[in-house]
Amino acid sequence: MHSGLIEGVLRGRELRYAVDAVVVLAGIPGAGKSTLLRRLYPVGSDHSGVRVLDSERLRARWMPLLGRVPYAWWRPLLHLAYYVTVLNAIRPGRGPLVLHDCATRPWVRNLLGWRARRAGVPLHLVLLDVPGDVARSGQWARGRVVRSGSMETHCRRWPALLRQAADDPGHVVPGAQSAVVLSRREASALQGIHFGHLTM
Repeated sequence: MHSGLIEGVLRGRELRYAVDAVVVLAGIPGAGKSTLLRRLYPVGSDHSGVRVLDSERLRARWMPLLGRVPYAWWRPLLHLAYYVTVLNAIRPGRGPLVLHDCATRPWVRNLLGWRARRAGVPLHLVLLDVPGDVARSGQWARGRVVRSGSMETHCRRWPALLRQAADDPGHVVPGAQSAVVLSRREASALQGIHFGHLTM
């Protein structure tokens, strides 16, 4: 486990951030982002004021209504609704936010950075670094496999993002203040992402 410019402080097996921080949990499809969020922030549980946004949770809510329609038909609408929700959630005074994103789309990274700067809230990155074959196995396990061409694009862009994060997290998402990279094993050992006033 290592970090770049770190305001999010790693203590034991916990990550700690300022009370108003936005944390982007990133990784290629199948890396385990939703799995980690379900473990740390179970659906229906009290998150002590932490807001959690995950496109998988939105998809699950839409499934009873649209489940009989091929997912490829309504995927663009789901993504649009998710990013509108994300942008609306990044506002001052709303408290901490953890959000799910693959981070391999430049336009999304720029949009997140722009919104965080406009809202005046600190943004941090947690990157789940998982090999492509392991991520593909994760996709099969969840029962939804990303198209080969799209997956190849995610995997091709990911190593450069890791290098940029190590150099300066702001090269990944404009204005990002820190980056923490976790392997699958390290993510499994992570016990919490907590928010509050930091003491150094």
